[in-house]
Amino acid sequence: MKIVALANQKGGVGKTTSAVTLAAGLARHRLHTLLVDLDPQGHVAVSFGLNKSDSLHRFLALAEPLTDLVKPVRPGLDVLCGDRSTEKVKHLITRMQFQNSILYERLEGCGYDVVVLDLAPSLDVLHRNGLFASDWVILPTRLEKLSIDGVKEVVILLSELSQTQKCPQGHNSTQGHNSNHGYSYENGYSILPTFFDRIPRDTLVQFRELTALFGAHVWPPIPQDAQVREAVAAGKTLWDLPRSSAALDGFKSGRQTLGGYKQVLERLLEVLDVKKEK
Repeated sequence: MKIVALANQKGGVGKTTSAVTLAAGLARHRLHTLLVDLDPQGHVAVSFGLNKSDSLHRFLALAEPLTDLVKPVRPGLDVLCGDRSTEKVKHLITRMQFQNSILYERLEGCGYDVVVLDLAPSLDVLHRNGLFASDWVILPTRLEKLSIDGVKEVVILLSELSQTQKCPQGHNSTQGHNSNHGYSYENGYSILPTFFDRIPRDTLVQFRELTALFGAHVWPPIPQDAQVREAVAAGKTLWDLPRSSAALDGFKSGRQTLGGYKQVLERLLEVLDVKKEK
């Protein structure tokens, strides 16, 4: 099982859209995928036209079986929804030992090929759990200073988390697991520019600065696209739309197609080293 987290301390950067689109894309490649909403806003449910629910709270706080809580939304794709009750989980975790590892311990052995985590725009204990559980972290960001500053804060936190382990070697956690799994800063993260518009000069300036700062960690950008809002309003993913989408397909630059979630999905499949089937 591979775990991917989408995170940024700043909200409004396309994090949930990216999580939904990539999770649905992974499922289309016949990878059994679980999308987990760790944000109390519960927007993963909204994106699929579902009602928000306390499923995440019941899974982490009450230890109810995952199979009783997930909702299938597409072939090969299940979601674990959240709502305001997710806030209660944070308070519970702060009173537990090895508090950074609770989410991973609960997900371990859940039977999915890939788990995608949609993290809240904060740096609280549940956010740390999501990062710590992950094999790869994607940091969506608008090309503006506040969003990029949010990226920097998460990268600093990743570096801090990589210095620790989920639990000491040989220690059995409260869930009965004996695990040293933990996020490694060296394992990797990628920065995903979103709402990309080539016309404003400031956008290109910020993109160049981001690339200069983070180099190859910066992945192909996602073009700004009104169809994203249309998809959410209809409870659909970009993959479900009947016509082409710039956010999904990217934009033309000469003879090349650049950016878009299709290219990002290819990158993600590569770094996760999972078999893909169309």
